Amino acid sequence: MEYRKLGRSGLEVSEISLGCWVTGGDYWAGAEDDESIRAIQKAVDTGINFIDTAEIYGSGHSEEVLGRALQGRRQKVVLASKVWQSHLKAPDVRKACEGSLKRMKTDYLDLYYIHYPSNTGIPIAETLGALADLQKEGKIRAIGVSNFSVAQMEEALAIHRFDALQPCFSLFWRWEEEAIAFCAKNNIAVAAYSPLAQGLLTGKFTRDWKFPEGDGRARAALFQQGVFEKCLDAVDELKPIAAKYGKTLGQTALNWTTAQPGLTSAIVGARTAAQAEENAGAAGWRLDAADIAAIEKIGRKVTDTLPEFELFFNTNVKK
Repeated sequence: MEYRKLGRSGLEVSEISLGCWVTGGDYWAGAEDDESIRAIQKAVDTGINFIDTAEIYGSGHSEEVLGRALQGRRQKVVLASKVWQSHLKAPDVRKACEGSLKRMKTDYLDLYYIHYPSNTGIPIAETLGALADLQKEGKIRAIGVSNFSVAQMEEALAIHRFDALQPCFSLFWRWEEEAIAFCAKNNIAVAAYSPLAQGLLTGKFTRDWKFPEGDGRARAALFQQGVFEKCLDAVDELKPIAAKYGKTLGQTALNWTTAQPGLTSAIVGARTAAQAEENAGAAGWRLDAADIAAIEKIGRKVTDTLPEFELFFNTNVKK
């Protein structure tokens, strides 16, 4: 496992990180808590030290399960959570942070993100001021932002230093390239979420796939008719490259992601210990330059034909 600097924070994080959205049980049509705990512990055992969650995941359930899983292991991990969009006023930021700490049974967070920019006009200076106070008190070690544009990051950076951006980024989702370049220029770490395009890049989906009741991916942009088929065609083209290295499609896609300039870590979910172990297998080796270029060309067959969706999670198109 390779470890990389988290901006200027002094923290070092694994190039593959564990995302715990699925642990919350919502959106993903449920998860089994005991199996989630085994997955988290297996991830730590493989050398993954960067674990990501949020108060919104399962309305705190993800944090509660994570707190149980990390008993006796807390010092081995860089633990990140996120404050939700409706909690960005100063008193609410503090309350949200203290709630996350309590649920995870820890005295501090290594990294605390603003999950989304305010959509109700709360000044970024107010939110960052509250985060800065928490940082001074030792309740958080580093500040991050998630789903911020370049303009929003410029505004934030003029007020207070932050050390990480969490954008949606994968071979099939490339809208954040400008933001990643900005972060590289300003020594800000980038932890990419959905680097497997919510499972599309694992190769498990078939053309007649039907999501179970309650699986939110049925509403996501890349799973819509016309787009979904293009993604599956691209996955088929990736299979010989994965086979060349003796790796799974998912490991190959993750290795491509972490090889991108400016990328610090790829955040990957795991329902089971076996999935966590497979994710860790994306580290410790490297695609050669020719194959990185070939994968790039395959991915562009999807990305260059897409409308500019507002978010991965719906089909709204930017005007």
